[in-house]
Amino acid sequence: MLPRPSARSLLAPLFLSFALLALAGCKPGADASATGGDTAAAAPAQADALLADPRVGDLWAAELSHFSGGEFGDGAETTETVYGLMKVVEVTPEQVVLVTETGAWPKKQGAINDLRGDLASISWDEGEKIPLKREEVAVLAGQGKILETRRLAQ
Repeated sequence: MLPRPSARSLLAPLFLSFALLALAGCKPGADASATGGDTAAAAPAQADALLADPRVGDLWAAELSHFSGGEFGDGAETTETVYGLMKVVEVTPEQVVLVTETGAWPKKQGAINDLRGDLASISWDEGEKIPLKREEVAVLAGQGKILETRRLAQ
């Protein structure tokens, strides 16, 4: 006859399983603001903080076709909804002025990947300045027009 296991020995694997499941959902570097370095876009709370206090040089992954009057496509066909990066070039108490990158993606993930990447291949369209009222920014983020944000180390 085998000895009856104690409650402690039965619950230990269960607690370990829950701990591993909780850790599996964590992303390394998700809270880059604690490091004070290059803050790749992460949690919505961090994005909200960057949008509430925008600074020149901040980058946003966004639905470019919502903000820009330019056409995006390969010349043969124009894409209606595209995503890419925007850069804050001016901040006043009333507004934020942005420029878009010169390229675009048909899916959100392309812009998010660019935002999280090294930015080496990104060029900016300085010819089109896009002014936004500061109070519009949170609304646009809530509508999914602004996907993620990033503040580069100063």
